[in-house]
Amino acid sequence: MSKQQNLSLLSNVKSVGHSTAASPWVLFSFEYPLVGGISRMMVEIARRSKHYDLSIKVLTRESAGSSSQDGVAEDIVTAVRPWREWEALRRLRVSSPGVGVLSGIWYPEGILAWLSGRRPHVVMAHGLELMPTVQAWRRGLWRFLLRRVLTSADLVVANSRYTANLAKAAAPKARVECILLGVDAERFRPAEDRAALRATLGLTGKNVICTVARIAAYKGIDVVLRALALLDDEERRDMAYVVVGKGAELPALQKLAEELGVARLVRWCGYVADHDLPGYYQAADLFVLCTRESEERQSVEGFGLVFLEAQACGTPVVGTRTGGIPDAVREGEGGWLIEQDDAAVLTAIFRRLGQNPETFRREGERARQRVLREATWGHYVEKLQALLAPLGGSHE
Repeated sequence: MSKQQNLSLLSNVKSVGHSTAASPWVLFSFEYPLVGGISRMMVEIARRSKHYDLSIKVLTRESAGSSSQDGVAEDIVTAVRPWREWEALRRLRVSSPGVGVLSGIWYPEGILAWLSGRRPHVVMAHGLELMPTVQAWRRGLWRFLLRRVLTSADLVVANSRYTANLAKAAAPKARVECILLGVDAERFRPAEDRAALRATLGLTGKNVICTVARIAAYKGIDVVLRALALLDDEERRDMAYVVVGKGAELPALQKLAEELGVARLVRWCGYVADHDLPGYYQAADLFVLCTRESEERQSVEGFGLVFLEAQACGTPVVGTRTGGIPDAVREGEGGWLIEQDDAAVLTAIFRRLGQNPETFRREGERARQRVLREATWGHYVEKLQALLAPLGGSHE
C-alpha cells in the first residue's frame, strides 16, 4: 500500500475539494461553515492551514452553507440528528492510524472523537460551553463528560485566559493552552469613504455607536440605552445607536428605549448578512458591547470576536471587564474597559465622543495597528501549528 493510500483519511465518503497531501488532521465541526464565531474560527483554520504546514481535512454536516473553502477537502455527513452523530463516529473510527482529530467544541464533537479512540485529539474551548448547564438535573452528567473529554484529550486550546481557567477548573488534569483569537484584517478593514457608508445608512452628520450581537439580556444592550438616556437633549441630538442582530429580547429592549426617551436614536437593523457586516463596523465611531457574566444563567463572553472585527475596521471599542473581553480589548490601544452595568462611565465616554470625535478616530487607528501586529488569523494559525506539530499534525 502506498504512503498516500495509508494516510487516506476516510473511506466511502462524500468529498468536496481536494488536497495535494494526505490529511493527518481531521477538523471536526458541525458548525462549519455556518454563521457564528465558532464557524468563522473553523473556516479560518481550514483555509489558512496550507500556509502554515498543517494538513487539514474537514468533517462536518450537510447544510445549505456547505461548500469547499479555498480547495479545503470536506467530508460531509447527514444533518439529521441523531444520524449525523452515528455517521460521524463511524467515519472517525475507520480513519487511518495516526490521523488526529481537532474537535471544534467539546460537545458533541469532542465526545464523539473521544468515543472513536482517535489520537492525537485536540479540543477547542470557547467559554460558554464550559459553564454548568442551566438545567440542574443535567449538571452532574455534564460535569462528568466534560471532565472526561478534556482530560483524555492530548491538548485543549482555549480562546482566552478566562476560558483557559474555566477549562482547568472543569478538568484540573487536562493540558490547556491559550491562543487568543484572530480576525481577517483584509475583509475587516477601514472604509475608504466612511461618509458615503453613513449616507447609505441614513446617518450623515451623526456620531455613530454600534453593537453587533445576539439580542439577549446578557449582552447588555440595555446598559447602552441607559447610558444614552443620561445624556442631555443637546448631547443626544447628534448621536445614533445602530444595533445589528436578532433575538428574543428585542421587544423588551424596544420598549425600554421608548420608556427612556431614546427610541429615536436607535436603529434596530436585525440580521445582517456576513458579507455586509464590515460596513456597519466601518460606519461607526465607536463599537460597544457590555456583556454580563452570570454562571447561573450560563452567560459569558468567552472572548468576543466582534471586538477584533470592529478594531480591524479602525473603530475603537468599549467592553466590560467580564469573561475573556479583557483579552480582546486593550486599554490605551483603541479600547476602553468598564465595569459590568456601569452606565454612568459609558455615558462619560459617549460625552467625549460628542465633544471630540477626532480623538476616537485616532484611537481607531491605534486599534487597527494592534490587530495587524498581533491579532490576525495568520497569527492564530501559526501559534496553533506550533502546538500541534509535536503531536504529529504537521508534515514535511
